Amino acid sequence: MNNLRGSEWHKWDLHIHTASSYDSPYRGDDADELLCATLHDNNISAIAITDHFKIDADRISHLRSLAPDIVFFPGVELRTDKGADNLHLIIIFSNEINLSTLSMDFEAIMLRTNAKSNSSPETIYWTFEDIVSFAKSHDGLITIHAGKKTNGIDKEISNALPVKEAIKADIAENIDFFEIGKKTDINDYYKWVFKEVEEKPLIMCSDCHDPRKYTSKENLWIKANLTFEGLKQCRYQPTERVYIGSIPPALDRANKNGKSNIQRISVHKNENPKNVDINWFDFELPLNSGLVAIIGNKGSGKSALSDIIGHLCKCNTMENASFLNETRFRKPPKNFAEDYIATIQWGDSHVESISLSESNYNTTIEDAQYLPQKYIEEVCNDIGNEFQREIDRVIFSYVDRTERGTATNLEELVFNKSKAISLSMQKLNIEINDINDTLIKLEEKKTSQYRIHISDSLKKLKDTLERHENTKPQEIKKPEPNDGKSDYQDKLKTLNSSIENLETKIEEYRNNLTQINIVIDEANQLIAKLDLLESNVKETELLLKDFIKKYSLDVDESGITLVTPKETIQQYILKLSNDKIVFQKSLNGSDTEDGLLDKLEKEKEKKNLLISTTDSEEKQYQKYLSDLDEWEKQRKIIIGTKTTEDTLTYFQNEADYIKNELDSIYEGTKSRRDEKIRELYLQKSNLVSVYHEIYAPVEVEIKKLLGELEESIEFAAEIQLEQSDFAETALSLINQKYAGLFKGKSEAYNKMNQLLRRTEFDNVDSVIDFIHDVLVVVDEDLDNSTKKVPDKKTLYNLLCCLNYIGVSFKLKMGERDLEELSPGERGIVLLVFYLALSQNNIPIIIDQPEDNLDNQSVYSKLVPCICEAKKKRQVIIVSHNPNIAIACDAEQIVYCHMDKNTHTITYEAGAIENSIVKGHVVDVLEGTMPAFNLRQKKYTQK
Repeated sequence: MNNLRGSEWHKWDLHIHTASSYDSPYRGDDADELLCATLHDNNISAIAITDHFKIDADRISHLRSLAPDIVFFPGVELRTDKGADNLHLIIIFSNEINLSTLSMDFEAIMLRTNAKSNSSPETIYWTFEDIVSFAKSHDGLITIHAGKKTNGIDKEISNALPVKEAIKADIAENIDFFEIGKKTDINDYYKWVFKEVEEKPLIMCSDCHDPRKYTSKENLWIKANLTFEGLKQCRYQPTERVYIGSIPPALDRANKNGKSNIQRISVHKNENPKNVDINWFDFELPLNSGLVAIIGNKGSGKSALSDIIGHLCKCNTMENASFLNETRFRKPPKNFAEDYIATIQWGDSHVESISLSESNYNTTIEDAQYLPQKYIEEVCNDIGNEFQREIDRVIFSYVDRTERGTATNLEELVFNKSKAISLSMQKLNIEINDINDTLIKLEEKKTSQYRIHISDSLKKLKDTLERHENTKPQEIKKPEPNDGKSDYQDKLKTLNSSIENLETKIEEYRNNLTQINIVIDEANQLIAKLDLLESNVKETELLLKDFIKKYSLDVDESGITLVTPKETIQQYILKLSNDKIVFQKSLNGSDTEDGLLDKLEKEKEKKNLLISTTDSEEKQYQKYLSDLDEWEKQRKIIIGTKTTEDTLTYFQNEADYIKNELDSIYEGTKSRRDEKIRELYLQKSNLVSVYHEIYAPVEVEIKKLLGELEESIEFAAEIQLEQSDFAETALSLINQKYAGLFKGKSEAYNKMNQLLRRTEFDNVDSVIDFIHDVLVVVDEDLDNSTKKVPDKKTLYNLLCCLNYIGVSFKLKMGERDLEELSPGERGIVLLVFYLALSQNNIPIIIDQPEDNLDNQSVYSKLVPCICEAKKKRQVIIVSHNPNIAIACDAEQIVYCHMDKNTHTITYEAGAIENSIVKGHVVDVLEGTMPAFNLRQKKYTQK
């Protein structure tokens, strides 16, 4: 029996008794009919008939005739000699075994020959070795009662003594399944038992004895063909193939997300084909909602199938298709693609059809993600914007909704989180610009030309004053004056009410957290502006005090009083931060107390468990006064003041300033600039923390996924040189014709790059040393500095405002940057994001993702990603590597074959446990090579 859709989830019950059991409470003539009816009512697809000490061939045959849609496995429940009382085991046999022969063998070997104390059903038992021997000789599977189940291994054999521990280990080695009594046993087994013995599938069954009272504490789901081979497959992927509970998450996801699961595809010729004699395609192919592995020899139509699916899903990467393109299947003049119509049916029953020659989808929205081999190669050889956008999308998707505020993407989030830092940097840049302006003026005064100018000007004005004194007007005397914001029902109601209350409270708390984060961000931005305002006020206050003192003004010197609600806002931020902690703690809990989320999960588990901003004289006198006044004015002009340029006092004061103060003021100003550069660098460093906070959730997921690999994928945020043309930009501001540090074009370029190479941009002292080293071009010859650097302001601001360095956010594998990785290693990083980390739930189709990868990388990195991806979305992969199909336990294998004579491509699908499909897997994926040891049992063929 081969299900073309491969391994699918079905309800199984591997422990059911019939009226043939000695302890059956109901032996009515309709017992079999009642059993089949209750199995149908409970949607059970496969069961094992496990009567006590008996294999009733006739009854099993009768049951099969009554319910041909249900698979009945013959089996038997036995009692063994191990344990303090009686330890129960069950042997399950193939549904294809000859029932009569099996029944007779059991009668002859187990009942008449090997049974102990067989005088009564209450006392009969067998040695463990005899049970194992009979099971192996009849290709049977053994299950054992375990956990808290009655007559189980954990109850009948305690671990009190070393000898008993050895007995349990020996028994476990020969067991295929552990049948537990409670769902809580699962955690106990993974916490304790499977650390000591090989992991085995855990099952829960009804152990039904009365068809009128069929009950099961939990549903047993098995993902496999409804065959014995399907059941056996569970042994190799216990957690992948077996689920105990209401419904498996993957099945639930598929059921609820039908519009994002491809149900089936088909390709047929249209009514009027141009190429009548060649029939490339004529198929209908159902697809599994989990992992679909497309296999086949080279040129067998694997990429053709992935291209067709990508085409049907209107994927944006179809320009990279290797089959549906203008050089192959669409190549004129034949253009075979025009002859075929492809149809896709989704899980919600929506159906679309499209010609294989159509290239205009009339939409930019794709229904699936398709990574053709050519696309992967291009991205891996040239890391570009598309890959970065995918990384950004993934990172943002992991940021908690309450932490996003108003941001809708990563760029907006970083902008919002760093706005306060940006405001601080803007303020510091303004301050540094002002300091640079001051330094340029001070440097001009330090030149010998300026000193000579001041000295000559002072001498000239002294001489001018002396000569002016000799031109004072002769006095004329004054003439005489003239006039003039139920138990089960009761328990269910209580749980529903509790869950509703918890969900309401969780939503309320999350909304509160969202608002708190928005308000905190706004408040921090306001605080930053108030800080800038206060800084400006303090600076203005110092200027005001100097002004008052300098001009001896009769005003209050108490300064400027600035009243702002900064303290109130800070207290408000503190309160909000405390509220945030309270809400987060309430949601997430602590080491000692469960949070609302944990409580909700537990309540759900309980529920699941319960429902599973005049005259001539006068004229002469007056002329005198006028001349005198003019003379006095001229005298004052010559003498001037300290602040009046080109005056005696001004030049005298400037000469004194140059002699006594200039050097110390100049050095102090440079030191102040260094301090501001340090402050600016610190703000850039704060951006590193912002990035760390944002990508931390993704890092946690990567660690869970890849574990502690020596070369795992990790994020890094660090300060480094970002302006690649910095040397050219800086040197364009320096005249290389003059002697000094940067003389000569090529020499200057080499020198600048040497300085850049030796600078540790993640170290502030090294950065400041770099700035000092470059500014030697000015310090070494101040007299010619304006000729060497005509635009000092631009150079100084370029160096000191640190815009050429920034926080670099990058992906690494081990200690190597993405750009340093090989194309294959880059491919791993790309696939980690597209497969495992992406929270997109639309199907993903990948054409040969393992190319350029060694087997170790495939198994340690790629396989975990695929396994993680198929939990969240439908994954379709074209592969020729056994690790993909086998280690990932592909739910469906699609084998491709092309008839080289007719060009007809056919697709054969099924589960890996199907013998025919398994044969294709071995032949195509491995040939004569042995399978990987880890999964060698999977390849063993009958």
